[in-house]
Amino acid sequence: MSKPGPAGVKEKKTVKLSHIVFLLICFIAACALAWWQWSRFQSGSGTFQNLGYAFQWPLIGGFLIYAYRKYLQYENESIELENMEAKMMAEQGKTPVAQSEQEDSFVQLSHRPSLVEDDSVKEIDESFLPSRPTMDVEEFNRLNDPHARRRRKA
Repeated sequence: MSKPGPAGVKEKKTVKLSHIVFLLICFIAACALAWWQWSRFQSGSGTFQNLGYAFQWPLIGGFLIYAYRKYLQYENESIELENMEAKMMAEQGKTPVAQSEQEDSFVQLSHRPSLVEDDSVKEIDESFLPSRPTMDVEEFNRLNDPHARRRRKA
């Protein structure tokens, strides 16, 4: 996570060597699986399904790289937005604080939705749902008697 710098300004996320190594391992593994499927396709028992997988695996490896680049782009855009808001607040004379001295008072600089901070309980109103049919135990046992099913089949 990017850390707030001076005056609440966050640093942009950068590509890390560990991420590059992980992506490279994933891409090499995907290419190895593609080569394996290609060799299965060329064997006597190979099918067109193997050929499809041989073309699919490099696409999956490329998608992992594309997804990582888009993740960095979206995160950096969000950080730029937060930095612009912090700069505007500083110009207005307000202090752009991400967290104040009290632990429970949090000032959110970005307006993007968050799944973590939304702890409100969501319930469906009972009048919206249809009523459930009720059945007593004797009626349920009569309908689900295994001996009665055998007699019906015979």
